[in-house]
Formats: sequence, C-alpha cells, structure tokens
Amino acid sequence: MVNVFAEGFEQDDKQIARSHKASMGERKYLSDEVPDYASLVNASLRIPGPIKNNEYLSEIFEKGFKDFVSDFDIKKRIIWDIATGPEAFAIVNSDAQIVKTAAVKYENDSPLGSIFDIDVYIVHGDTLGALKREDLKLKPRKCLICDNSASECIRDHNHTVKELQAHISNLINNN
Repeated sequence: MVNVFAEGFEQDDKQIARSHKASMGERKYLSDEVPDYASLVNASLRIPGPIKNNEYLSEIFEKGFKDFVSDFDIKKRIIWDIATGPEAFAIVNSDAQIVKTAAVKYENDSPLGSIFDIDVYIVHGDTLGALKREDLKLKPRKCLICDNSASECIRDHNHTVKELQAHISNLINNN
C-alpha cells in the first residue's frame, strides 16, 4: 500500500492564498467566454496538510475530472497541475443547476468523489456567482471520515491531518 503523502512539495499558507487568488482571476477571465445558459466549473481536490500535489494526486485528479465532464459538452477546458494542488476549469454548455446536481452526485457517489471539490458558477453579465448545494435544497457536504457535515468537522477540528491523510490514502489505494 502506497503512502500517498510520502512525497510532494510542502505548501505554506502564503502559497495557497496566492493559488486561490490566481483561481479567482482565472474564473473571472473565463467568465467572459461563458455563453448564455452555460456554466463555469472549477474543480480541485480536498487535500488536508502541506502536501497538496504529487504524482498520485495528479493522476487521480486527471482521471476523476475527465470522468466527471465526460457526459457534458465542453466548450473550453484548462488543467493546472501545480504544487498547490491540481485544478481544472471548464466552460460547460449546460445549465448550472444540471451541472451542480451532477457534481454533487459525483462527489457523493463516485469511489473517489469525496476528495473532489467541484464548484459550479453562473454568469450573468459581469457577475459570477457560485451555485451552492443549499441553493438546490441539497444536504451539506459530509466529512471525509464521519457522517457529520464537512464544515462542522473542519470548524471543530474533529479529525487530525494525519487521520484525514490516512483516509485519503486508503481511498486512493483501494480504488
């Protein structure tokens, strides 16, 4: 069994913040290209701790994202394979509610879907807004380890980084 987190470059909060800022910029840039009745998807992995990417995580992300978008007509796709974590952007020729429903289904039901974070955005003129689970009256995202909501476990620090990484390693090794 491979320890998925045994290799990779450690990232600090400053590097992760710069990456988030770059993602926001990419979404804003791409929003100008999203046609009416289409949506913008931004996907990444839910990876705790300082190691955010390596050959295992990159491979899982590439396969998983390809699997998720396979049922959609994609106008444009951009993949970042960077040290702060793999990330993808796609302009999908489908209504945001349909795409978000599929994203939630993928995150909940696919063997590795629980480690994916697939955000779907609606574009209205110059405004870019995320479509949330609660907008579709769906249950909050579950924790990777237990049945509590992910936000509750993050807020209360219910699990250590080592526990979360061990769980993710097991998921990847068994799938």
